Amino acid sequence: MISLSSILSALFLILGSILMGHGYLTDGDPMYGKSLGWNLNLIWGSLVFGVGVLFGLGYWFANQIPQKEKI
Repeated sequence: MISLSSILSALFLILGSILMGHGYLTDGDPMYGKSLGWNLNLIWGSLVFGVGVLFGLGYWFANQIPQKEKI
């Protein structure tokens, strides 16, 4: 069965990748003047990607614990 943490992990990884890719491709664009020169797409993309990694690690560690057999 697919768990909620695996779905969230995949969604956060995809969204983080999209944001980081957009931030990387638009690096140095004048639109970042409004945000004091900070590339917020790259920053938030990295943060969201990191959350996806944490969810993925949580899912992986949860599956490493042996399950009790149901009688």
